[in-house]
Amino acid sequence: MRPGTIAKIVAALVLVLVVAVIAAGKSLKSDAYNAFLAERVKAATGLDLTFAGATKLKLGPSPVLSFTGVTLSVGNGAAGKGADILYVDRIEARVALVPLALHQLRLESLSLFRPVLHAANLPRLGQAKSLDIGAPPAGAPLTRLALAEVGIEDAAIRWSGGTVQVAKAVIRPESEAGGPLSLQLAGRWQDRSFDLTGVIGPLSALGGAKPYPVQLKGALGGATLTLRGAVASPLAAKGLDFDIRAQGEELAELLRLRPGKGVPQAFGPFKLAARLSDSAGPLALADIDAIIGRRDSLLITAKGQVADAAGPGGVDLSFGLEAESLAAATRLLGLDLPNAGPVKLSAKLSDIEGGWRLTGMKSTLGRSDLAGEVSLVLAPRPRIYGRLAAAQLNLGDFSLPSPRGAPPAQASQPQRPAIPIDDGRILGTEPLILDLVRDMDANLSLAATRLQAGPATLADAAGELTVASGRMALAGFTARAGEGKLAGEIKLDAAAKTPALALRLTAAGADPALLTAGALKGAKADLALDLKAQGTNLRNLAGSAEGSLALTLGETVLARNSGTDLPARLARDIAPNALESDGLHLRCLVARLPVKAGLISLDRGLGAETAAAAALAMGSIDLRTEAVDVTFVSRTAPPLKVRGVLGNPAVATEGTAKAAADSSPCRTAQARRLAR
Repeated sequence: MRPGTIAKIVAALVLVLVVAVIAAGKSLKSDAYNAFLAERVKAATGLDLTFAGATKLKLGPSPVLSFTGVTLSVGNGAAGKGADILYVDRIEARVALVPLALHQLRLESLSLFRPVLHAANLPRLGQAKSLDIGAPPAGAPLTRLALAEVGIEDAAIRWSGGTVQVAKAVIRPESEAGGPLSLQLAGRWQDRSFDLTGVIGPLSALGGAKPYPVQLKGALGGATLTLRGAVASPLAAKGLDFDIRAQGEELAELLRLRPGKGVPQAFGPFKLAARLSDSAGPLALADIDAIIGRRDSLLITAKGQVADAAGPGGVDLSFGLEAESLAAATRLLGLDLPNAGPVKLSAKLSDIEGGWRLTGMKSTLGRSDLAGEVSLVLAPRPRIYGRLAAAQLNLGDFSLPSPRGAPPAQASQPQRPAIPIDDGRILGTEPLILDLVRDMDANLSLAATRLQAGPATLADAAGELTVASGRMALAGFTARAGEGKLAGEIKLDAAAKTPALALRLTAAGADPALLTAGALKGAKADLALDLKAQGTNLRNLAGSAEGSLALTLGETVLARNSGTDLPARLARDIAPNALESDGLHLRCLVARLPVKAGLISLDRGLGAETAAAAALAMGSIDLRTEAVDVTFVSRTAPPLKVRGVLGNPAVATEGTAKAAADSSPCRTAQARRLAR
């Protein structure tokens, strides 16, 4: 056959094809076709399908079928008003040319522009069936799906937590016949970009009876996430069963994506594995295995389950924590609690109404340890309650946070350093740190087998700590010092215009060495302390003190390293033979001192005796100014005058004659009456 003849035949066929395509395009009746599609979608899914405009077929070498303003919604019914599930501004379908000439729409690809998915309404979907678009009526051409690709541009997924923007997504089936779908997606959420790739089940399986398989991998907020599993009812987003894995260099970057939440502090790297399901109703996490942070700063481990991950609620986790300081851990809760460190803690973590509970807790904080259970209610005024016990509790391991009103450190330009004024005063003017008492409530039962409180080492200490409405009380305090027993209470009213403190402590038969870190050694001690004071700092409190102090000691040695050389200086004149290598040996020491408006009266209320000498004190100590004006009278030396301030007293002999002195100063001091 001649080439010219072949060309004529091809031209004729092309002409026939063009005429047939034009005829097919003109035969498309938009209203009939749209009504046919809506009727078939309703039968398969129960959803209403509507179109905002006419459906058009644009002819050309690659014909395009376009839909405008497409909406899928749950129809009105007995339950009330319907709800949109999906809206698509425009859909374009590329149509195969040759089948179109035969009045068939063979759709080879789909492009969805500006779709909006209302995810919150997905649970309203019912069970779906297979979509049947065969046997169309007149004016609606036969439509066949042979999709090689579905493209999505400028999509939005709206849910209760915000809106996920999808810039571009591409979905490709395994073959024209269908099969699993590969997915590529890129977008933004909470001003953070994300990417998602993976494989999901075929479209035909969306409404099937078998679970719909999902396998995804993504990057979000600096984290890598993987999701493997299946969904029993994918159209309703129910029946989830997934293994999830997540890891990244900084957990805080991921937590910043939470809607309506503040910016969290840095946690460090993290690694999480869990099983996600909704078999019991709420979205739950099981088989949790999480590691957060670094061992050299803050490390958190958690294993267990969370029955309601969205709440969260039903938390049941084996929880572990290691940190350089307790402050680093408590700041996770937005709280400033007493600091200690290093910290190591293990416990069972569960949720309570409005907060959290730790049970079976075991911890070490510096040289201290704590065990028991404690609950925290997070509220505008947080509340802590529970019971804690320690084998060793060293109060020196704990420090209070800085006062809230403390000015921040200035690092802009160097300033001339202030010249310290040394006036010999030892009572500080730093403000009392009362924010914790004013901002929180507490009810804690406390016990310690060994309690280190300043110089005192006590055994079997116990008490009830309560904080409410800015008032703190340590009630029912008991402890042992050797064979002796201590009892007392502390009350602090930080809600008053001027904070008020009340302290009561008694000791009977206590070992003085255990009360003074060895500064006093010897016979048992009896102590009664009853003081009340007001002020915003230690100096104010001392200057307003009211009450009394009573101390009785038998044979005692005041160690040379007791922290002051005043007793030794006095003994050199009064009883030099009482000074030995280990310290000053006393036969007795009695103090019964009333305190009024910060003034301690020593008149015939302080007496001491050695084997060969005795002395009785007269005068006062004014805590308002820390001024000391005391005279020691003895039979073995002229009167000794002690003047100056508490931090720097001076001793001088007053005359040369020996004054008439009391022969039994301890008995005289013991007889002094103190106001109750």
